[in-house]
Amino acid sequence: MSRLALVKPSASLSAEIQAYRQEFFENGEESIPGGSGLHHFDDISAWIEWCRLMESRKTLPNPDLAEAEQFLLVCEGEGKILGMINFRHELRGEELLRFGGHIGYSVCPSERKQGYAKAQLRLCLDLALAFGLKRVLLTCVSANEGSRRTILACGGKYESTAYGEESHLYVDRFWITLAPCGASGPP
Repeated sequence: MSRLALVKPSASLSAEIQAYRQEFFENGEESIPGGSGLHHFDDISAWIEWCRLMESRKTLPNPDLAEAEQFLLVCEGEGKILGMINFRHELRGEELLRFGGHIGYSVCPSERKQGYAKAQLRLCLDLALAFGLKRVLLTCVSANEGSRRTILACGGKYESTAYGEESHLYVDRFWITLAPCGASGPP
């Protein structure tokens, strides 16, 4: 596997971001977990600006939202986006505390089951540790076995299951205690 890196969305990656978005739709998926609402944006430059605004409390489009950083998982030197991951700096509001967590992520449908979810989650856990967090909350729909395995492989400890009245879905909640040098979970 080539060297993987998390990069922030930029105009130079607009075509790749659009292709990532389109692949989810073609796969029959209506949303893109960890994509900062990318499925709602037809204009990729507007989405990139939205992500930039979300990074600071001073520029949040809505004061009830939590500051968040959006990243794209790429192989260095290659153009294709393999995954997306969103790191929320705090658990602001009941929705994030019960259902969203600190980190949300997705992997491109054509790139699933190749270890990219674990790789990008581990990279993001290092960012969360550098940010100053001691532990992070991750959630997944109870029926999503792949996401559950990813979280457990990265050191997740199951806490509880919550039921979403609006979504009608059960969501499992996991905490990951952070440790230096990518030691947040087993290899």
